[in-house]
Amino acid sequence: MKKSIISFVLLVIFISIANRAEAQNVYVLQNGSRVLFFSALTNVMGSIQDGDTLYLPPKPIDASLTINKRVAIIGAGYHPDTSKVTGITKVTGEVVFAKKSRGSSMTGVRTEGRVLVQDSSITVTRCNMQYVEVTNGATPISQVYFGDCVIRDVVRNFNDVVTNALIERCIIGGQIEGGNKTNNLMIKNCVLLSDGNYFMSSITNLIIQNSIILCTNGFGFLYSSSSFTLKNNLFVRGEFSIPSFSMTGNIFGIPRADIFVDESKGDYRIKPTLTQAFTMATDGKQVGIYGTDYPFLVPTYAPRFTAIDNAESVVDGKLSVKMKVEARNR
Repeated sequence: MKKSIISFVLLVIFISIANRAEAQNVYVLQNGSRVLFFSALTNVMGSIQDGDTLYLPPKPIDASLTINKRVAIIGAGYHPDTSKVTGITKVTGEVVFAKKSRGSSMTGVRTEGRVLVQDSSITVTRCNMQYVEVTNGATPISQVYFGDCVIRDVVRNFNDVVTNALIERCIIGGQIEGGNKTNNLMIKNCVLLSDGNYFMSSITNLIIQNSIILCTNGFGFLYSSSSFTLKNNLFVRGEFSIPSFSMTGNIFGIPRADIFVDESKGDYRIKPTLTQAFTMATDGKQVGIYGTDYPFLVPTYAPRFTAIDNAESVVDGKLSVKMKVEARNR
């Protein structure tokens, strides 16, 4: 762990020096001792090899990314609090994990378009995305994970060939829709914000547990959907009874204003006065994104840089670089 943190710190120092020298942000590919720097995204994408780590710069990237190799994508973060020194990494288009991207991952990136998954063993953590879609026709997809993310709009098209998919500790702004016989998708310890029509639309065999569900709209709450498992969730709406559903351990009828510390500022910590919410999850911990053994963190990639001060010129053949670094367990 210490060795990997030191390597990462040294790499960011190199990137920072390059940024000063080139007056621009650079893209970096790393694979073991192979480290390549690029000023243009098109050159990066043409040079990626299986097993590479792609470091994206903290700036708007006016493009869409299509990944067709096994790549770990690391951005500077999307939240101003944790990327205020470096800036945020923002992809203005979409990110597609296409065929042959099996085993790829992404962390610390904001996308203005969707994140589309078309292969297995894809991991997306600590990202802020427009919406999420997992689909690849009739080709089986498995082991897809979204964790500690903000999904601003819908979760879509986890169809009947998608298995072992988990969305955990995520804030989901839109509906869950178009799954068509969703098989083995679990939404766990999430906050589901949508209060519109067709909240759950055209999906079956979905498991939602340990989550906070804010939808009160009775029309189309579960439109053309069946075979749900709803376990140990906290609902704003009143209790309902649907024979084809399995429902245990849920709490209904909690006023929205009584749940979060400050929802208007995106603070989804549970108010101390809502005592039942702190022990009602299936693991005995709290429901929502701050439950589980690893509660939601404001996203960043460790180590976190809290200050960077580089000299503008070389003195006696040396360039002064001063940095403050904060490391975390995860």
